[in-house]
Amino acid sequence: MNYIPAIYFGILTLYLFKIRGIAPSTYISFLYTATSVFAVGIDVMGLSPNLVSFASLLPTILYCLLLTLFIMPAVLVDFNSYDAIAYRSKKIIRWLIYIYFFSFVSYSLAYYGDLKFILSYGDFAELKNYVYEGDGYQLKTYPAVIELVLYPVRVIVNSSVVMIFVFLYSITFLKEKWWINAMALIGSTTVIIVGMLQVDRSATFFWVLILGLAVSMFWNQMSAKIKSTAIGFSTLLILGAASYAFSVTKDRFEERDGGSGGGIVNYLGQPYYHFCEVWDYYPAPDGVTTKSLFTAFHKFVLHDFEGTVRYQVEMGLKSNMDLGVFYTHLGSFMLSAGKIGPFMITCVYLTLFYFLFKEKKNLQTSKKTDINCLPFEKLMVVFFLLCIPTVGCICYYYENYYLEVLAYTIIAAIFFFREDDVQIINMRKGRK
Repeated sequence: MNYIPAIYFGILTLYLFKIRGIAPSTYISFLYTATSVFAVGIDVMGLSPNLVSFASLLPTILYCLLLTLFIMPAVLVDFNSYDAIAYRSKKIIRWLIYIYFFSFVSYSLAYYGDLKFILSYGDFAELKNYVYEGDGYQLKTYPAVIELVLYPVRVIVNSSVVMIFVFLYSITFLKEKWWINAMALIGSTTVIIVGMLQVDRSATFFWVLILGLAVSMFWNQMSAKIKSTAIGFSTLLILGAASYAFSVTKDRFEERDGGSGGGIVNYLGQPYYHFCEVWDYYPAPDGVTTKSLFTAFHKFVLHDFEGTVRYQVEMGLKSNMDLGVFYTHLGSFMLSAGKIGPFMITCVYLTLFYFLFKEKKNLQTSKKTDINCLPFEKLMVVFFLLCIPTVGCICYYYENYYLEVLAYTIIAAIFFFREDDVQIINMRKGRK
């Protein structure tokens, strides 16, 4: 049974690569191929027979079907079919770069001592156990005046990964100065520091996943020189991030069966099994709610949601189940909405794509020629939407209520602060 997703997504990835090359749809399908192979690895390596026993036919079919629906919009929306990008957001994008770079500098300086302590502690497993027990490391506190600045910084850094999109868009289409591009790239990494301070490898892994998504979005538009630059910067950052993630994994899993290698396999392969478990056995004690869909609303308005981890613990106690941690984004929605949950997020996702691309508007150039333009605002919304199935191979990306609010805020700002002058950026035609 557990071989079905690996075979299915493997075939789908090969087919998508044939028709689209390196593209978001191919990349996302590849991610589910990889996690499905790791799921098989859990079985083959005998890492968790209990977990493997949850694999069953109906949830496996739903798993493949619903994830295919998440990949389909990326197949149908072909960026190469457009003649150009209509760019009216130069000023707001420049301000976002400044804000996120300032956040990186402020956060790094404010918590340098904390970061140094954690990285030199020598036992990530012990530190992580403290977090699970509700006694995690407390960051340094400052006088009230300084905290007034640091509080919004601590909120903003949750979404710093958006700067990866900005960086790759900039080096692909814009003629920005090198230091502006460097500020965007550096500003994207703050969320990795946040993860380190929480002894959490997931933040680093999500950053890498979204980097891959952004590269796949712009790959066919990049020149050979830009590809080399992007690969060079990305490789350096990924190696640094991977060394930290491996250190955490080594400390936490080296004493278990399979060692640190088995820990990585278990981490990446477990979502499929937990999805099957939740579908087959979870009684949904909360009924059908929108706590996963509108986490910020439930947190700040209804005050009935305190965060993902606490909610998982609460639902585990109510259902008398060990729910685990990761079950893909589809499984995350089952916690708050039962079996309706996976269909809820799928319908919302497809509906948003439909309204985003139901009309194509042509722009008239100075030469009175109509060209088919993709507005930059839509391109950015697509990025935010595609983050759902990308990170969804592990969990639901926007279950962090701060991240959800910031995504809405950035999208609103991009639309609201559009400039009157339209910059037409021609796109390359065909696959490269």
